[in-house]
Amino acid sequence: MAVRSRQFAITFWAHGALCATLSLLVCWALLSPDPYAVIRTTSLGWLESLTDTLVHAGVFGVLSLLLLTFSVRIWDSPPPTVLFGLVGYCLLMELLQLFVPGRTCDPRDAIANLIGFLFGIACTKAIQTVRLRILAA
Repeated sequence: MAVRSRQFAITFWAHGALCATLSLLVCWALLSPDPYAVIRTTSLGWLESLTDTLVHAGVFGVLSLLLLTFSVRIWDSPPPTVLFGLVGYCLLMELLQLFVPGRTCDPRDAIANLIGFLFGIACTKAIQTVRLRILAA
């Protein structure tokens, strides 16, 4: 039993650390004047050619999935404060770009952020459903 609780604790903190790291990376990427400068000369340079809308939706989808599954581990279901907090984060990151030289606040990006958030909710619900079926079996 002690081994199981230790494994849970390790994965719990790793999940939390991954959520925090990704949140900070998203803040940095959206609030720096040229986030692609870091990867432009590396093998990840192809990411710059992806459409901005897909990047926004994908990043916020993964971020939402990680944060929502983490909140499910804590509360069994994401509380409204987490959901509203993520929506606020999606919108705030876009609004803050008004104050970053070389960046623009684009409503289409805010919509893409919210679409990624909804994708994260859908994936979290699917994971919860599969998890409950496995536990019931």
